[in-house]
Amino acid sequence: MANRAAARERAKRTDREAAQRQAAARALRRRRIIAIVAVVVALLFVVGFVLAAANSNNGQSATSTTTLDQTSTSVTDGPTVSVPPGQGGAAITGPTPCPAGDGSSPRTTSFAHPPPTCIDPTKTYDAIMDTSEGSFTFLLQSKLAPRSVNNFVVLARYHYWDGTPVTSITTDTTMQAGLVVNADGTPGPGYTLPAEYQRSGKTVGVIIVPGTLAMAPASGTGDAIGGELLLALGNRATDLPPTTTVVGLMLSDPGNTLHKIDELGTQGGGPTKLVTIKSVRIVPAPVSK
Repeated sequence: MANRAAARERAKRTDREAAQRQAAARALRRRRIIAIVAVVVALLFVVGFVLAAANSNNGQSATSTTTLDQTSTSVTDGPTVSVPPGQGGAAITGPTPCPAGDGSSPRTTSFAHPPPTCIDPTKTYDAIMDTSEGSFTFLLQSKLAPRSVNNFVVLARYHYWDGTPVTSITTDTTMQAGLVVNADGTPGPGYTLPAEYQRSGKTVGVIIVPGTLAMAPASGTGDAIGGELLLALGNRATDLPPTTTVVGLMLSDPGNTLHKIDELGTQGGGPTKLVTIKSVRIVPAPVSK
């Protein structure tokens, strides 16, 4: 009797483990489908926009071009708000240790050295960005830009962007954030890294689509990156250079936060309302076994 009971218990445990593996595999397939659909839709949107713009340009006379120019410059921006710089946190003066994966490391914004490799290159990571206007989730592109994604993950786990204001919102183009000024008056994390983008033959970089999360070039460094973020808002984001360092693609935006933030922008980039990044959390994505 005892042997039969033990055998039944082992069989139940085996069935539960198999069910868990199947559920994890289904979840991973759903995530991959969502990511692929999001990218395909965004690319179709960009292609349609580019073709429409090309057809429009080919059919316009000099007079119509002048009219369009006058229309575009007639847009009146609303009143903008003064944006304070993000406040700095603690400083690390020696080599940068990897932050705790559970988010328990204290907020740190000044580093004497770039971080070591802290992500597992065999794993996939998500970033959940919570802002004062809502939240969205990004699938980090660690295989395409491993050094930049590692930098993003390290800074996020050190809470680098927690509480920092969005410095600019350019309507239909980008949101820029993460300008942290430390106690010594220096902006940024204290280091820069070379930009990281794809090269394929004569083609350099990628077309930036809405929902793309990227790193902005640090001031005065060419295209080197530090701690400032770029988030593509609309179809004019395709005007960004293909050498932009992309770190993630949007997976979900349940509250339509991207549109809400875009509506708070102006043509000149001055926000009409103060928007802050409350937190950026890194979550390992589920994988099948």
